[in-house]
Amino acid sequence: MEEHMNDKDQTRTNEERFRLLVEHVSDWIWEVDENGIYTYASPQIKDILGYSPEEVIGKTPFHLMEPLEGKRIAPIFEYHVANKLPIKSLENINLHRDGHEVILETSGSPIINADGKCIGYRGIDRDITLRKQQERRQQQLLDIIEASPDFIATLDTAGNSLYYNPAARKMLGVNQEESTGDQVTQRWITDKIKTVGIPTAIEKGHWKGETTILKEDGAKIPVSQMIVAHKSENGDVEFLSTIAHDITERKELEKVVYYQAHYDPLTNLPNRRFLINKLSKLIENQTKHKVAVLFMDLDNFKEINDNLGHEIGDKLLKMTADRLKSGVNEADFVCRYGGDEFILMLENIQSNVEVEERAERIIETFQEPFQFDGISWKISGSIGISIFPDDGADLAALIQKADNAMYQIKRTGKNNFSRE
Repeated sequence: MEEHMNDKDQTRTNEERFRLLVEHVSDWIWEVDENGIYTYASPQIKDILGYSPEEVIGKTPFHLMEPLEGKRIAPIFEYHVANKLPIKSLENINLHRDGHEVILETSGSPIINADGKCIGYRGIDRDITLRKQQERRQQQLLDIIEASPDFIATLDTAGNSLYYNPAARKMLGVNQEESTGDQVTQRWITDKIKTVGIPTAIEKGHWKGETTILKEDGAKIPVSQMIVAHKSENGDVEFLSTIAHDITERKELEKVVYYQAHYDPLTNLPNRRFLINKLSKLIENQTKHKVAVLFMDLDNFKEINDNLGHEIGDKLLKMTADRLKSGVNEADFVCRYGGDEFILMLENIQSNVEVEERAERIIETFQEPFQFDGISWKISGSIGISIFPDDGADLAALIQKADNAMYQIKRTGKNNFSRE
């Protein structure tokens, strides 16, 4: 009798342990009959779907779903019952009591009676809503990356490529199988990225700068690039990602804007702004060598322009620019200062005599008449000279000195040069 009581006590103890286990796991444990009607639901259903166990007893899982989801899941359940198959990780969308969707992962085993008939299922439902949301966000990000027109890649901390999106492979001219080779990597991981970009990203979390990507045909694509370091929970960098945006159009526009701001559209010579910037930088750097400023004004140009028209005048100005460029050294600077005024800047001058010789050569280049439209045009010029630092330590003083010297020549016969 005592032995029988011990067996009953042991059974109750085991049942209590099972009940505590079932009621304290985070997943919802359930049991349904062969018709899918709940005969048991653990208390966790309250946390997962907002219902008490008593509220779902007598209902089927399909009562907790949208009708369309119920129609999708019902045949799957019926197939498993008919074939006495276990249910493994079946994802299904349920409705919480307050109306929001909850994604469950259902697993269960058939209950088989002595006659071999499936009389129901025991199983477990796990709330995977958060996981599925994260997977969905990750997939959305992947879709964006795959569809992005920008160059996107991942690489390890040593600079070895791990992944290229389609735009990156297209830019590099490789397919997915060819994209892991060192030769491909070297076409975009430049010295700047190796020595500055990657180390900075590892140290500070990210780096941004401009660099280039080398296409398969050797053409360089200018890009604005960012490198991001992805760290583990302990702070170690696991891998790097990069996104590079083709800025070819921006660079071309910058060239156009720069040209419009710094060059004369008629003669294609640098303009006054360019001259001021260049001469100011030379003065700021306090070069040890002398710099000569030659201020040249065309003689009698106003009469030609007024009498024969601006079209003839413009042609003469363009031909003057060409002749000035051909009459100076490659390192010399020639600009159109305004109207028929030109300024030449000669760097690294060794002596004043050298400046006079160079001015004489320029005057001589204008002794030969200009030829166009079957007509010869004789144009000469008067040149005033100033020398840095002898005649001034600032831009305004140098130009004023050269301008004064040029007007002295105008008053005394033209077609010559002078230094005030």
